[in-house]
Amino acid sequence: MKKRGVILLLILALLALAAPAQAGWNPLDVATDGVGVAVYTSSSGGKQAGILYNGYSDDLDLEPTNGLYSCNLTSEYEVWLNQDKAEKNQPRASEEIGWRSDAWDALMPSNIFVAEVVQADAPFYTTPGHKHLSAKHAAGTLVKVCGEFGNDYFVKYGGYQQTGFMPKSALRKLQDITYRQANDNSEHWGLSGVQEMTVYTGGTPLAVGSSATGYSDMSPAVIDDGKTVTVLKTAGGWAQLLGGYFIEARFLSPEGDHSVTYATVKTTGALNRLNVRNSASTDAWAACKLCSGVRVQVPAHTEDWASVFITGPNGGGKWTGSVQMQYLVFGEKADQVKSGCVRVRTTETRYGFYDGEFFKYSKDGRLLPAGTEMTVIGVYSGYDVSTDDFDCFLCLLDDGTAVTVGNENGILEPLDSLGITVKTASSVRMRESPSKEAKSLRSLNAGAKVEVLLRGEGWTMVKYKNQTGYVMSRYLKFP
Repeated sequence: MKKRGVILLLILALLALAAPAQAGWNPLDVATDGVGVAVYTSSSGGKQAGILYNGYSDDLDLEPTNGLYSCNLTSEYEVWLNQDKAEKNQPRASEEIGWRSDAWDALMPSNIFVAEVVQADAPFYTTPGHKHLSAKHAAGTLVKVCGEFGNDYFVKYGGYQQTGFMPKSALRKLQDITYRQANDNSEHWGLSGVQEMTVYTGGTPLAVGSSATGYSDMSPAVIDDGKTVTVLKTAGGWAQLLGGYFIEARFLSPEGDHSVTYATVKTTGALNRLNVRNSASTDAWAACKLCSGVRVQVPAHTEDWASVFITGPNGGGKWTGSVQMQYLVFGEKADQVKSGCVRVRTTETRYGFYDGEFFKYSKDGRLLPAGTEMTVIGVYSGYDVSTDDFDCFLCLLDDGTAVTVGNENGILEPLDSLGITVKTASSVRMRESPSKEAKSLRSLNAGAKVEVLLRGEGWTMVKYKNQTGYVMSRYLKFP
């Protein structure tokens, strides 16, 4: 019985290898007789859009339509291809050549090559035809060329975001690389002179962007002090890291200048908040809203958008995302920004929860004893008005840790005041805590003036005639 079971498993495994890919995320390994596989503009074939070279490999969302598979080469560019033709010359697994073994990889063909940027501020697009400029690259930057689309090369230099198109005229071929060198990070693109180096930031987590020029609308990465990074190349005061990010060379020297440059958030009013979105678009999801006066690192920006990073000086939670440039102030003028941040303390023991990079919520918490003081620097924007639930505030502890704290039962007690009053938009009840079930302290008539102590998305703590309580934020007229 055991023998029959083993044979059945082997048969199923072989069938899985032979079967065509199904809809969903599937690996694509281009291995053909020629330079690669043709890709098309539509599921019916349509116009040939370009060629993906032999050796191109990725996990793509392959959806079959009319015999072709659709896949997104970037977040904004979709093409169709015949996967059977793309993979017709792959080495097959056998007893002599194991699936994904060294021997298998050695037999995979590759036309991919490493190229150097030879044009200053070379454009990097998310689509061929130059429709969306996503970054500008400095001369000397390295990329892997994985295909060609008319006058553009299809290139990669990091993760999914760092995949796009560059003009052929902006690049110079350096060397051909094998399939293994192209797709295994441990091979370092087949380059010589690659170094493992230590990052020195003086203790402050450092945000790094996807372009040495600083022009990019991609989300930054965060590197902690003392981390070891793989440096593909250094030139002109910057270093290119394996993984698609760039760092100033001074942060790779223990003797260098490790100061970090900040910008300050300035909203249209001190009580207003700035949406921090997960990409550079007003249609993108905003996971957090920052108060006026918050300091942020800006590792990269375009004319309209900036990638920002926020945390305390000693690490803790990290938030990264995109904001509109018009709401950031740089240099000496930052000292003139009216702050909307509020000092508070907890009245009960609660957990403060860490948020990870790119707003991935974490269940890891830190116990905050009653009386813990912190600064409210924003609010978690996932609030659902229909629930009338309490708000979750983004706070910085005094040790520099950034945490999200739920204001359940109104446990956050303001220690200072912004000195700003607003009017009620209609008659509204002022309650003991942020809940429709909480005790009603009094009714406020339309047009009543209240002092704002702590503004939330759903509930705002106010003072009226020396009495404090909560009213629904939607019934207040904020400037």
